[in-house]
Amino acid sequence: MILYITSNQNKIVTANRLLKPFGISVEGLKVDGIIEPQMEDIEEISKFKAQQAFDKIQRPLIVSDCSWMIAALNGFPGPYMAFVNKWFTFQDFLNLMRDKKNKEIVLRECVTYIDEKQLKTFIHDTKGLLLERESGKATPIDQIITFREDKKSVAQCQNENLPRIPQNELWNEVGNWLKKNNLG
Repeated sequence: MILYITSNQNKIVTANRLLKPFGISVEGLKVDGIIEPQMEDIEEISKFKAQQAFDKIQRPLIVSDCSWMIAALNGFPGPYMAFVNKWFTFQDFLNLMRDKKNKEIVLRECVTYIDEKQLKTFIHDTKGLLLERESGKATPIDQIITFREDKKSVAQCQNENLPRIPQNELWNEVGNWLKKNNLG
């Protein structure tokens, strides 16, 4: 069992489901006082947070972070999506994209493992599309993006208990590495 520094139950459920084939489970733990640095590099943010958490609890752990990069907006909002989702409505995103031909969005996910001997990061990019209209109930960005061929929004998938974002490759890499190194 590995500690997963998050209070997000969806992240914990997803990690446990995807790591189960490797015989690895995670337990969520919220660590107070973790400062998220304001920078554009999601890998550096993840490493910084992992080191802070490890310094506080002195136990092997993982953290995860993500960055949402809209190609037509020069990578905006990047790692600031949590803030932007508080400020923007889905219509604000649609307005920004109205005259843009390129509707691609990239979700860059980063998982960082740390223990007393090592720090290891895993990064995976998933390409998606911004939709022309909203569907489902969730965060503003989740209402207007899809990673699926059927074009269902992330919000719609969440509402219908369907897979929202393909995460198998990232967690397979994490699981393989943890198992190979006898860390799970």
